[in-house]
Amino acid sequence: MKNLFQVLPADFFKPLTSKYKTEYADCILLIFNSFKPEISYGVNREIVVKLLEGYFEADDAEITFDDQTYLRDAREKANAMIASLKSCGWLEYEQEKNHQLNVVLYEYAIPMIESMNRIIREEEAEYQGIISQIHASLQNKDLYTKPYELIIQGVKENTERLISELKRLNVSIKRHMDKQTNEMSASEIIDHFFEYHKNIGSKAYLRMKTSENISYFRSSIIEKIDEILENAAIMERAVAGYMEVEQETDSEKAYDNIVMDLLDIKSMFYRLDEIIEEIDYKHAQYMKNAVMRARFKLATGNNMEGKLSRILDLLAEEMNGDSAQEEETSAELSELFSLYFQNYISPESLRTIPVTKKNSVVDDISGNVAMSKEERLLYKEALRMKNRTRFSRKNINEYVVSLLEGKEKISVEEIPIESKRDLIRIIYISIYAGNRANNYEIKRTNKRVKRMEYEFPLFEIIKR
Repeated sequence: MKNLFQVLPADFFKPLTSKYKTEYADCILLIFNSFKPEISYGVNREIVVKLLEGYFEADDAEITFDDQTYLRDAREKANAMIASLKSCGWLEYEQEKNHQLNVVLYEYAIPMIESMNRIIREEEAEYQGIISQIHASLQNKDLYTKPYELIIQGVKENTERLISELKRLNVSIKRHMDKQTNEMSASEIIDHFFEYHKNIGSKAYLRMKTSENISYFRSSIIEKIDEILENAAIMERAVAGYMEVEQETDSEKAYDNIVMDLLDIKSMFYRLDEIIEEIDYKHAQYMKNAVMRARFKLATGNNMEGKLSRILDLLAEEMNGDSAQEEETSAELSELFSLYFQNYISPESLRTIPVTKKNSVVDDISGNVAMSKEERLLYKEALRMKNRTRFSRKNINEYVVSLLEGKEKISVEEIPIESKRDLIRIIYISIYAGNRANNYEIKRTNKRVKRMEYEFPLFEIIKR
């Protein structure tokens, strides 16, 4: 696996950590935005110079690039900025056929700048848009001609993006919670509450729970994933596509990787409830904290809460007043309450309760620790037995071959079931049916069969 700086130049982040990081960041975004009307990430160098010249004309302060100081000449500053970004690996020059010199961004710089833009604009993802793309890909029958390239790759990327955006929302709510402090005044708490409600509560969170409810398509998406896993023809085309795209020569390894990807997608959709539950909890916690803090700060009436709040405010003002009054204030406060050491740690205490450790007597280690020849043979036989009972593709194939001995096909109802393990083996028979290396295939029906209080689709196992 590549390291980040095997792709990026060593000085790539130098502009964003320098004294003039603000100017560098502004100019990088100006250059990037100048490419929008172009057909590529390249534009005439003179256009870029003019653009940056306009930026530096508003600032007469001197600025230093590569140990060269530039005072008031905006054009010199613009040229120096381009040269500095070029030396740090953000952009390069490209000469056209008509000898025009273009400024071109390196391909690895583009996602970095796009991320900078998203951070500044604080863009929120359209969750329904992401999940509807996943659903549309799985429902489009025309895409199943190349299932790996046109479906599985995109579905996995979008699912990972969906999970990432939900985690981002989770962290965003926590960041707003951390901004709530005891030092905030009532007006600051209310302003912060409305800022949160505008950017999170009625924007990302509300959309996620109403119009962009991500659970709307979940059941049909999982159903389609199962259909891909069970369809031998689709899996065969997916394996061929995987081997071509990922340059994989082992078809069995390609098959296993595709199965793993599809199971990962299912797992991520099942985990959505856990992430949404945590988001719900943090959102409710923020709303509760904001209301209680504002209510306490605004409590100035004649009720007990208002009186206590007023007393504490007056005491705080007195204690933060002139130093000459400190002794008198301390004496008056000492008559109101007493401070004393606690002789035990309460379960509500923030301090971690120490765990008492006892030094027990260690048993002597037996001198005869080597395994005998008979014990080693028994151990090896136990390992062989364990491998023979694993639900691997090879073991499942051998089991089905033994069932089909002397027969061309059998129904799943004919498979003996004496335990839950036998039921699990039937599931693996269905999953591995799409592998071309197996000696069997399955033919599915619309009927269902019930065995040992479990219900599953009825299918026939046919010898190849």
